[in-house]
Amino acid sequence: MPNFLVVRSADHVLLGVSCTGLTITERRPDGIPVLKAVTGDARLLVTFPPQHVAEETSQREEEAPQTLPSGSGPLVPVWRAALSGPSRIAFHLPPGTMLVPTVDGILQALSQGRPIQPAVPPGVTDTALELPWRMIFSVEDRLGGHEVTSVHPVLPMTIEGVTGLWRARLAADRPQPGTPVQDASLGLRAIDKGTAESADPGFSIPLGMAERTRLASEARLRPAQATRLELSALGGTLSAVGLWETFQWEHEAVLGRDVRVRTVTSGVLYPLGHRATYTELSERIFDQSAGNAAVLRSEFVLTVTEPVRHPPPEGPATRAFPFGDIEITTLWYSGVEAEWQDFSHPVTGQSHRAVFFEPTALDGPIAFPVRCATADGDVRFELPLLFVADVSQPGFVSLTDPALTQHLDKVYGQRSVPLPGIPLDLVRAAARSDGDVHEVHGITIGGSLHSTGYRPALSALDVRLPALRTLLGSDDLREARFTAEYLSRGAAQDVLLDMVPLDISFVGRADRSGGLVAPHFAANALSRTKGLVDRVALPAPGAEFIDPGRLFPSDATLLGFALKDLVTELKEPPKITSVPQPGQPPTVKMEWTGVKLKESGTFQPAGQSTLDLTVTASATGSDIRCSVRDFALMLPTPTKPLLKLQFASLTFTHHSGDHPKVQVGGVKVEFLGELQLVQQLGDAVDLSDLTPDITVTPAGLVAHYSLLLPSVTAGAFVMRDLAVNTEIAIPFDGRPVSVSFGFASRQNPFRLAVLMFGGGGYLELELDHTGLRRLEASLEFGATLAVDFVVASGEVHAFGGVRFELADGEVTVTGYLRIGGCVEVLGLISVSVELCITLAYQSATKALVGRATLVIEIDLTLWSDSVELDSGTWVLTGGGSGAQPFASHDSGTRMLAANGSGGRAVLAARDTADGLARWRQYQAAFVPVTTGDQQ
Repeated sequence: MPNFLVVRSADHVLLGVSCTGLTITERRPDGIPVLKAVTGDARLLVTFPPQHVAEETSQREEEAPQTLPSGSGPLVPVWRAALSGPSRIAFHLPPGTMLVPTVDGILQALSQGRPIQPAVPPGVTDTALELPWRMIFSVEDRLGGHEVTSVHPVLPMTIEGVTGLWRARLAADRPQPGTPVQDASLGLRAIDKGTAESADPGFSIPLGMAERTRLASEARLRPAQATRLELSALGGTLSAVGLWETFQWEHEAVLGRDVRVRTVTSGVLYPLGHRATYTELSERIFDQSAGNAAVLRSEFVLTVTEPVRHPPPEGPATRAFPFGDIEITTLWYSGVEAEWQDFSHPVTGQSHRAVFFEPTALDGPIAFPVRCATADGDVRFELPLLFVADVSQPGFVSLTDPALTQHLDKVYGQRSVPLPGIPLDLVRAAARSDGDVHEVHGITIGGSLHSTGYRPALSALDVRLPALRTLLGSDDLREARFTAEYLSRGAAQDVLLDMVPLDISFVGRADRSGGLVAPHFAANALSRTKGLVDRVALPAPGAEFIDPGRLFPSDATLLGFALKDLVTELKEPPKITSVPQPGQPPTVKMEWTGVKLKESGTFQPAGQSTLDLTVTASATGSDIRCSVRDFALMLPTPTKPLLKLQFASLTFTHHSGDHPKVQVGGVKVEFLGELQLVQQLGDAVDLSDLTPDITVTPAGLVAHYSLLLPSVTAGAFVMRDLAVNTEIAIPFDGRPVSVSFGFASRQNPFRLAVLMFGGGGYLELELDHTGLRRLEASLEFGATLAVDFVVASGEVHAFGGVRFELADGEVTVTGYLRIGGCVEVLGLISVSVELCITLAYQSATKALVGRATLVIEIDLTLWSDSVELDSGTWVLTGGGSGAQPFASHDSGTRMLAANGSGGRAVLAARDTADGLARWRQYQAAFVPVTTGDQQ
């Protein structure tokens, strides 16, 4: 193939020419051969210099990317550029075409040739026009039926002494000879996608790699339209438009330099699915900020073309994003920065260039304002999105490819959106349940692929539970997510949300849950009808009842009894729900009604024993009511009962602004076993007719019944101050309910007198479901006798008593004897003697201890004295191996001791030498004193 360099300086012709299929037929007189196309494959390959310069672009009013010193010294703004490769056109020469290898002869033959459609990708002898940079086109008739020709002058064109630049204008062969070409009617077909996908030169250019990739894909199947295409030694001139369903391209270039380049890429915004377009517009302007240089300025705009998306038909995608219409309220975004991302398909192994990007601005990702419609009003928030180009290629459609969706899900992740704590109907059922609406403070949004395109999905919700805030003061955010069963079945599934397990405990706060009952259970889900539930404790498939042992721990109690041991045939846990109220805080309800109770220890159902609990709290106030019906307490144990308390009802009520109240209905008290002796008196007392005195403290509530019996007088017999007292204590801190019963009390014992004999006492006992907690009884007796003989008078008395106390498992029995008297003669001489002896049994140490005190006083008018003898405390028996024989409790006295067969005695004498001497004299008469025993 002969090669020629065709140069003509007059009009700047500069071509590389190669030919094949030509034969020398003759020579001109000047010796120049004449070539002739004698076969059908004669070809003329014309190579042009680079036809395009890819110039650096910048956004409007941005400073120049670089500055360089000029020859005079000042810095000048500089924009970089990259020169394209050469372009070539292979022309077919019809048989008989004559070619003289001169400039004029080659141009003459060129005008007779027709471009040959190249191979894809083109070979080194095929047509390959690189205009613009890195875009390789072939040319063809846009409408079909005609061939493309090169319209160019053979000789230089000079007008008034000015010679024009030689240009080869390519056009469809339609115009009549001599008529101007207004529309080249060319089709530009992309023939080298690999070159189009090559990297950019390291700076922003009007037609970047992403747009070239898109253009090459579209123009390979359906060519773009060129109304003007001229080639010259100084660069090409191009007016082209490509309009496809998902991509648009407009390009204006003059002599290799871009004037206006516009691309529009269609796509959708992931994960919401709204259609949008991404536009890049580069224009050459005289920019004052660039020293009035004609530079390329670019603008990048994202436009939302589908402002509103309607929800898809009922199904998992609708349930996963419980909103109606979704609107992006701002439709136009300028200054968008796009960093396109590629995608390697994991199944086909193909790499797809420039598939998606995250729209960003100077300050980071763009937050798109979103409005979501609900039945209760609009929800507004801002959300970053991904722009996914609508790419359709053999074996790959970007907007419906599941593998790309999975990749987008990984790239996008889960975006958290804060909300101002709004009530959201998460089900949107025709019949709304209380558990459908929740107070949402944040949503986490991901994406999914639906038959209608990308759809958002709530992968998590941050909720606050007004019920727990109102009932327990707990206001922490709780993460929740839709259950798989709900997403699959919809409103037919009752359990709506799974959530991080939380502990719901009224232990120690029973005043909030009805006083009588202190529920405690875990919750890890939200039911539409039951509120907070534990999915593990719900009835197993096919089962009707809940296992209380799996629902309640041992500290959940009713009247101090473990709930798990009391409840039976349980169908649901305590139902805790909140009902939104327009413009007001939600109404919180806790309901647990018709709960059947069974026998457990000392708790004995009487008929159909049930528990009913209702707690309602709203903006107008709160109501708490808890009632236990038809039960009896067999105390201390059902096998050996001493007391049977039977209740028709026990009801706790508390209305906001009022004190808590306890109402007891149909109480019957029956003494059994060893306490039957007081049954007759108990039968005479009908507590159901009495109104209790209620004492309420932060620790609990006490209902006190008191019945005063009238004094009884029969001759010398007098009985007074006899009262029957009963208390029912309901603690709010989880301790069991206890019952106290007593005749009189330690502070106010009853009194009994018969002639000169008198006495009194009291009986108190306290029981709960664990048994007899405390029993205390005391009886006192004695007599007093006085005589008066005018000159002398006297008095003698003797008293005794015993007290029994059982508390915390320890038994204490104490007794005393007090004997004394006095004599007075003529008011001048008086003598008194008082002896007191006490005994006590201590069950903790199994010791019997005692103490005796003797006091003698003598008054002879002019002289008086008194002596007090105190034995201290001594152990008569028991006390264990480590017990002390005695221990004094009088820290202010001097202690003396003696050993002997008679035991040990202790003297607590007055601190005088006379007293000590008299005591030693008395002691020596009975027991010898050794030096080592003296203290």
